[in-house]
Amino acid sequence: MDDQQPWRRRTLLRHAGTSALALATLGAAGTGAASTVPESGAPGDRSDDQSGRAGADSGPSAALALQSTGSAGPTRWPQFQADPVNSGFTDALGPAEASTAWTFDTGSTGRATVTATAATGTPAGGVSDDPTDNVVSSPAVADGTVYVGSNDGHLYAIDAASGEEEWAYGTGSGPDSREEVMSSPAVVDGTVYVGSHDSRLHAVDADSGEAEWTFETDGAVFASPTYRDGTLYVGSQAGTMYAVDTAGEEVWSASVADRVDSTAAVIDGTVYVGRWNGDRTGSVVALDAASGEEIRTYAARGEVACSPTVRDGVVYFGDYTGVIYAVDTGTAELVWGRQLGGPVLSSPVAVEGTVYVGSFGESFWALDAANGDIEWSYATGGRIYSSPAVTDDTVYVGSQDASLYAIDRESGQERFAVETDGDVLSSPAVTAGAVFVGSSDSFVYALGDPSGGESVSATPPGGSDGSPSGTDGPDGTTSGDGPGFGAVGALTGLGLGAWRRVRAGSPEAGPDADD
Repeated sequence: MDDQQPWRRRTLLRHAGTSALALATLGAAGTGAASTVPESGAPGDRSDDQSGRAGADSGPSAALALQSTGSAGPTRWPQFQADPVNSGFTDALGPAEASTAWTFDTGSTGRATVTATAATGTPAGGVSDDPTDNVVSSPAVADGTVYVGSNDGHLYAIDAASGEEEWAYGTGSGPDSREEVMSSPAVVDGTVYVGSHDSRLHAVDADSGEAEWTFETDGAVFASPTYRDGTLYVGSQAGTMYAVDTAGEEVWSASVADRVDSTAAVIDGTVYVGRWNGDRTGSVVALDAASGEEIRTYAARGEVACSPTVRDGVVYFGDYTGVIYAVDTGTAELVWGRQLGGPVLSSPVAVEGTVYVGSFGESFWALDAANGDIEWSYATGGRIYSSPAVTDDTVYVGSQDASLYAIDRESGQERFAVETDGDVLSSPAVTAGAVFVGSSDSFVYALGDPSGGESVSATPPGGSDGSPSGTDGPDGTTSGDGPGFGAVGALTGLGLGAWRRVRAGSPEAGPDADD
């Protein structure tokens, strides 16, 4: 083992037992308009005149004042990425070491997820890589219960402390059908809202698991519903955004793209959501939350399946060409951009001057929110689809290498890693002392102590500049001042079929199925 392949302590949880192994080295990040990561990491252009805008305003007390219904609170992570703006932040501390409290098996056989080879973007021999019900859905936690979907077609309610099933709710277009639930639930005022590949948004009683209503959409619902101020916002894979009230009545609908897999961020009366078009173009569109009318568009090089987040007047998002963008929400001007060496489907988290995000380049990144400079990066052994959950001291994120990682937020060093028996595409949910996440082995995992405690705030704290240290980090991390770029040119979309097929729920689905 050479000095570029440091030994890392990892905990192997196959529902019992432990193991340890080493991980692959991390390549240096490049800049500019290249479609892959260069080996050099040489600097590119950047717009220094705008670099000071991002991530530099209010402190934690101001952030806490912005809490609203549907945002996180004590022992709660009530919707995808914690709250209506996809902040992905909690001010509580998650587990500091790898220990499993329980695992829950979603059990019966469902439709398998098929992933693709990196070289061809097509399924390897057309063979499923997992014959069981993958848990792609990201858990929500509320009132002592974990809610999560499965590819077996059910929404599950699981006791957060014991891991015992409370109920299971079946979706489907007919009495005997079961359609994948890859959407992540939103839990508000005793009701669980979740999308399904049966082309419906479901409202389910949180206590009993009984249906309250269903809302018909024009396509499969992979995206997660975002709740804000009495309204649910969700997109379909037919490209329509819907606003639906809590009685199941449509407020408005708008055709915005050929496909929407992105979970909307809703803030200040505006809905921000990613566009995915069949010609491999994309962007983020801003819609009026009351009417659905388009306000403006934030350009990208390729399809945007990533779920955006908004912080301090800047919208952060990634695309299939591997670029992460920071764009001024008012002017739609680029603040900065950075090439990450692989498609960015992971939703960024912007907190205290740093942006945390993963990519298909098998790396997780901490970037300066002001200019995109690299603070540190961490190598995993697989692509990162999972969106990070960030606490005061730790970042939790899943990887296609079957592991959930806990990474020190300041240094980028590994705190621990837990290996499951399948790809971890699900995004973790954090409450005080605990992390919950799904795996493609069909299990839901609870790590740490899920018995209770104070949990997450409504929005991330703002403030510190998060400037890079410029030092080498141990355990597979790198840090430094590699700059982002400030001018994005046109690139064609990448022919990558893996996540398109995962999201479509079948090997054949997705706009590039014939690649």
